[in-house]
Order: sequence, then structure tokens, then C-alpha cells
Amino acid sequence: MWCGSIEPEGMTGETPKTPLKWHAESFNNKFVELSPNFWSVSYKHHPGSQKMLPMINNRQYAFRVRGADGTEELLLFGVPGKGTLNDQEPAKIAMAFADSLGLPIKRLICQGGMHMLYLNDWLEAMPSVTLYIPKDRIPFLPTGKAVIEKFGRGRILDLPKHGFPELQGTIEFLHFQGLKVHADIPQPSEGAKHLSVWSLPALAVKLKPVDPHDEVFAYHPASGLMIGADCVAWHFTKGTSVPFMFKLTGNKAGFLCCNDASVMAIRDKALLEADCNWILAKDFTQYVGFHELPGTACLIDAKALLRQGMKKVKWIPT
Repeated sequence: MWCGSIEPEGMTGETPKTPLKWHAESFNNKFVELSPNFWSVSYKHHPGSQKMLPMINNRQYAFRVRGADGTEELLLFGVPGKGTLNDQEPAKIAMAFADSLGLPIKRLICQGGMHMLYLNDWLEAMPSVTLYIPKDRIPFLPTGKAVIEKFGRGRILDLPKHGFPELQGTIEFLHFQGLKVHADIPQPSEGAKHLSVWSLPALAVKLKPVDPHDEVFAYHPASGLMIGADCVAWHFTKGTSVPFMFKLTGNKAGFLCCNDASVMAIRDKALLEADCNWILAKDFTQYVGFHELPGTACLIDAKALLRQGMKKVKWIPT
């Protein structure tokens, strides 16, 4: 993973044109309004539900949108799991929130990565929801195959490359492709043992990028916010302490660090570059992922930092 130590070109000190209420976030099992018709909720989480890894956030975003049929709905982006740290089921919290707004939940967007581990819980809790997934990896992994076999392709659809036409200008999705990652590594929720210090050397051997990897980005035009995927490490604001485990992967406070070839190698250069250019063409002045701690987002020179991160790992030309 690379973030660097030199200020990138284009640094102007640019701050958000439309500030969001990040200060309202906390680990309280409640959706908070970031801006009109846009909310987030934060859950405590260990990556992969591995107890030895540092506790991070596992956000979900909610948007009031108008569907193709002209009716309003609450669209959910992100699939958090209860794990071992939350005393309430995220799906129940989302349903109660939707009921408080008088809105149905019709669409749930999975951002990809290990978040597929929680798909079964959401589909069981919400019998009428349609799940949209990035299509290059999830359907070919054991957990993904099992969920598709159980619920069928009538309820689990591939996310269109650029999201939903009727939502352009409201919330714009991108199926981000072109990378490859390590082969599937079973997690505790799939019956595997938790990691320990003694198992780390054996794990490191399995981390060679070999399989297609894809995730989902989203752009919220009203606030100028880009919501990123796990191929860009979660952001630590300048001056804050980065947990030791994350320092090992090259993360550094104050930057947006993209995964290098040791973690996620380039699979399709043209496709990857096109997707990066789609992101950088959007008019965003703030950036956030799913795992920053509550209240944390990249709020200064977000686009310049992301462009720098992409260049340093050769996702786009230098």
C-alpha cells in the first residue's frame, strides 16, 4: 500500500463546498443525518471479524431516492455485520429507521470485499429487498455461491457498471474493476479459526494477488462527496495515530493510500485507468470510505490526495 510523504501536485488546501455533519457520527447504533436525505450509521468492527485485528468502523449509508417508478425509497449502501462488537442487528436498525421515515427499503448495494460475509443475514431479514453486488468476485466464492443458491438470482442482481440511470445526479455508483487480489481465505464467520501471531507467517504466503477483485464507489453530487472502497485504505487525519497493524501496510495519517501490487495487483490496466478517471472527473471535495472512525473523513485536498495515491501505485499514468 502506498500513500507517500511528499505533498502531491494540486494541493490548494481545498475544503468541502458543502460540509457534512461528520461530527454527529458515533458508535450508538443510530442513523445520523449528514445532509438532507443522506444518513450514515457506524458499527464497531474487526476486519474479517478477526479478534486480533484493530477495531475499526463499519459504516452503512442511506439515501432517500426516487425510483424508476416515481416512488420514494430508502436506498442502503454498505453491508455491515453484527460481528462480536455490536449488541443490535444492523438490518433491524436499518428497518426501524426506514419505518421512522415512512419509506420502504427496496435496494441494498454491497460494496464488495469481505462484506459478502453478511449478505445472508440481510437477505433473511429483508424478504422484499433486492441486493446488488459487484459481479467479478462474490459469485465465485463459497459464501457468495451459497447465498445465490439460497436466495436466487431474482433477488441478487449484478450492479450495473454506472449504477442506476434514474439516480444520476442523486447518488451515482461505479462498479470499480481492473485489480486482482489473493485467493479466498475463509474467515471465522465461515468456520475458520481466528488468526494468531503464530498463524501470520502462513497467512502471508497466501496473500499473492491471483483472483479478480472488484468493489463499488459512489459519488454524492449534492455534497461533493466520493465514497470509496477498500482498495483505498481508510483515512486517518493528519496528526492522528495510525494503529501498528495498519502501519505495516504503509498507511500514513494525512494521505489517501492505495493498495500496491503486493496486495492488489493490476489485472486490466485499461479498465482500471478508465474507472480511476471516472472517479477523478467527478466534482468531489471530500472523501470517505466505510472504515474510518466515526467523525473522520478526508476533508482537505481530497481529490489531489486520491490522484496522488492512484499515480504512485500506477493505476493511472504519472
